[in-house]
Amino acid sequence: MIALIEYYARALTRGKFSLLSFALQPLSFIFIVYVVSGGKFLNTALAGALVSFVVGVGVADLAIELVGMKTRSRFYDVIMSLPGSSWRKALGISVGMSVPALPYVVLLTAILVWKLGVGVFPRMLATILALWLWSAGIGFLLGVKGKEPVQVMRLSNLLVTGLTVFPPVYYPPSVLPGWLAKALSFLPTVSASQVLSGAGGSASLVTTLLWGALGMVFLLRFAGLEG
Repeated sequence: MIALIEYYARALTRGKFSLLSFALQPLSFIFIVYVVSGGKFLNTALAGALVSFVVGVGVADLAIELVGMKTRSRFYDVIMSLPGSSWRKALGISVGMSVPALPYVVLLTAILVWKLGVGVFPRMLATILALWLWSAGIGFLLGVKGKEPVQVMRLSNLLVTGLTVFPPVYYPPSVLPGWLAKALSFLPTVSASQVLSGAGGSASLVTTLLWGALGMVFLLRFAGLEG
């Protein structure tokens, strides 16, 4: 697992421009929401970008990498020959692939803690870990079950966009009709954004933790990358 983390961390942080392009979309959404709202939705925009970084690594990057292994037989054989169970290998890959997002996650978390107070940090940390587990579980599920890299790439990108851009992740639910906001609050990305922005209560935290537990179930459920 440690070897996988080191491999992906080094491979993905080798180019500075790749790190910048990785952050372009979430940071641009912060700017757009800030300008449109006149600064009123800044906390929610920061939380939305934080959610996007975490979800993007698991649902998109991990899924695409896992299904891609099936077409790179030599690399797949090396991975499978390493000691440890398959879910630990997938988790190691996910941790390694999360390294490029880590500086942005730390920065956004620090800004939100500075704005909301140190007392919110334990809730934020639990939310980030639960969201990461959920996204890794979904990414593992897509990577194991998917057969064509192009199809998995399209599906994962569709899921990330559908879960982070359209629901109230970068913007508060208050701008939506009450019934729609209440229904969308059960999405893991929405509940996590509410906790991270300081607008969500215990219900949002519990919802996110339950999604994180489900992601862990997905990781433990599948015994091999070959499905």
